[in-house]
Amino acid sequence: MDDLHVVIEPDRIVTATLILRSWSAEDAEGAFEIYGDPGTAQAIGLRQPVRDITEMRELLADWDRRSSRRPVPQGMWAVESADDGRVLGGATLLPFGPHAPQLVMGWHLRPAARGHGVAAQIGHALAHQAFLADDVDEVFVAIPARNTAGLAVAKRLGMTAVDDVDWAHHGVRLEVLRMGRADLHNIRPGISLDHSYDPDGLDDW
Repeated sequence: MDDLHVVIEPDRIVTATLILRSWSAEDAEGAFEIYGDPGTAQAIGLRQPVRDITEMRELLADWDRRSSRRPVPQGMWAVESADDGRVLGGATLLPFGPHAPQLVMGWHLRPAARGHGVAAQIGHALAHQAFLADDVDEVFVAIPARNTAGLAVAKRLGMTAVDDVDWAHHGVRLEVLRMGRADLHNIRPGISLDHSYDPDGLDDW
């Protein structure tokens, strides 16, 4: 499998080095490193970080239930290393909101997984998942302006800023970027979708 290849299976999404699959209670400790971290919570727009492992387990069960009820291609996934099964992060592909049905993709990484191109692989995989549906012609990223690393990853995936969408989350205005179906492999020069990707100053989420 080359670095840009993505395999969509009924219960998971597979890239060269990652597997996106359902969350389980066994993922709580790894997930807590992500969603319990105040810096991550602020960067991705959570009201507050997850308080403890018990709350994390409850959230994972809720995410798994909600994801299972979503129509294809939507979902919420754990992201694990294909090599050793370590949980590296989480991924989402969901409508922005009840009155904004556009699909928005997101990625959230544990600290040790940042800066290695994992976010770029997740974004590429989620775009493949989105365009699996014939009626989906575009997918978005919506990120607070302070999350410069996330914005950099979206741009390196070939996404472009849009100025005709005004979205906010908890009162914070979001920067919105778009990828069309024809842009799926329009990856910017310099990106490497493998674990050697570690550009100076980019601590991707």
